Amino acid sequence: MEEELRRINELALWDYEVAKNEDGTLLILGSNDFVYYHYLEAEFSGVTYCDLPATFSHAQFRLGRDSDENMSTIWVTAESMVTTSSTEFEIRATGLQVRVGKVYYYDRPSRKNGE
Repeated sequence: MEEELRRINELALWDYEVAKNEDGTLLILGSNDFVYYHYLEAEFSGVTYCDLPATFSHAQFRLGRDSDENMSTIWVTAESMVTTSSTEFEIRATGLQVRVGKVYYYDRPSRKNGE
């Protein structure tokens, strides 16, 4: 999971939103321009705890020290879009799948491979 978190951080995206948080699944979308597209889909599975706000920005993800092969604690240092102050949030999950590529919110006649 540490490698996937590193990949997310290297994208240096500005804004994030929680698209789904139910049934043990947490889906976070990341973008620099949510009006037109999102670029990241980070899907956490086996989620038992999450205190992320619905929208947040300038996030840095890191694996907690108490993580093991069964459950990982992920710390997210980010700015809440409501308070605009940097805060630490927590996710507890068993897995993470990272998908990177532009998902456009409008019809594009000439899409590139992977869009």
